Amino acid sequence: MLSCCGRGEALHTECVRKLLDRSVKVALALFALVAVDCVVACTVEPADTIQRKPTKGKGTTTNADPDDEETPGETTTPPTSPGTTPPTTPTPGTDAGGTATTPTSKGAGGPTGANTLKSAGNLSFMINAPTTPPAKAPGLLVLLHGSGASNYAQFVGMMATVATQQNLIRVSVLAPNGQGWNEGNQTSAAELLHQLVQQDLLAKYDIDLTRIVFSGQSSGGGFLSTHFLPAHAKDYRGGAFLQCGAAKPVLPLAPDAATKANFKLHFEITTGDTIWPQSYIESTAAYAAAGMTLTKDNTKPGGHCAFDQQAVIQAHIATILPP
Repeated sequence: MLSCCGRGEALHTECVRKLLDRSVKVALALFALVAVDCVVACTVEPADTIQRKPTKGKGTTTNADPDDEETPGETTTPPTSPGTTPPTTPTPGTDAGGTATTPTSKGAGGPTGANTLKSAGNLSFMINAPTTPPAKAPGLLVLLHGSGASNYAQFVGMMATVATQQNLIRVSVLAPNGQGWNEGNQTSAAELLHQLVQQDLLAKYDIDLTRIVFSGQSSGGGFLSTHFLPAHAKDYRGGAFLQCGAAKPVLPLAPDAATKANFKLHFEITTGDTIWPQSYIESTAAYAAAGMTLTKDNTKPGGHCAFDQQAVIQAHIATILPP
């Protein structure tokens, strides 16, 4: 240290000034070092950065997001060993790989080939089911005859082409009284038909549940429009053909949004039909007012049911069933 003792006053004053200057510089240097340490040790993470809590790992320390903690009601993935992939939980309507799947009825297996059978509710029906399971689950075509059981015995054969084209199992059902679907207790008949489809078809065959089609001729079409569809359209995805027969609903018609979206209709009648023309007008108006999606054709010439019903289905099925 510089000593100023024994010197003159002026020299003493200059010595003191130098000592003070040196002391100030030392103090400033010490202050700078302290400031740097504080900046390093006390840096605050920006406000928009997620604050992470330390999580102890085996031999290491990692940062875990607070959102990684289980929240009540959330599904968590169980821990896995190193090198393994956590299991995938399929989303409804998808397979384990996340690919969209078609809902099917997973039926246990019913008679194959051409058969005439009795339902659990004692309805007679004719069916032709594939003898070899198709690569893709088939849809279902349920056929309802006209008065006097017209075409009951012929329908399965008549619809062979469209059934093959569209991968449909075809079923012709006899009315409870053996004569006409729009005769007798139609409310009961609607329940018997619904029971047949559910218990004798869907439960016994693996059916594509998005491709279920009903087609009614004359009496059968009238019954579909007055009783069966108001009661049970909500239970199916697909649609219905009302061919040379339709009337305004007798049972309450109040389709929900899903029914409006997933069940579509086609009405067909000839220009020369003398039995159903007014009922056809009332039926199409009622279903349109209820918000159902429908197409209709009353332009073909000819008398009652004087057209090819299979050709009508072929021409309009693309508007009813998904591709």
